[in-house]
Amino acid sequence: MMAGSIIVYVNDKPIKIYQGMQVKHALISFDYSLYKSCEKGEFIVLDENGFEVGLEGALHEGAKIYTKIKG
Repeated sequence: MMAGSIIVYVNDKPIKIYQGMQVKHALISFDYSLYKSCEKGEFIVLDENGFEVGLEGALHEGAKIYTKIKG
């Protein structure tokens, strides 16, 4: 049985991913080169409250994440 899809927001753009996918999957769907920059530590990922989240972080329907250059 296939998991349902959810909509999350990366830098305010809606991205459709499957339930159970992580922050990294949303970033890959949004922009692979941005994902690679996050993986290298050049960018950080923040939730809608400004807290840093890891690439392995869980996402839920309507979650909002933002990328920011580190430093």
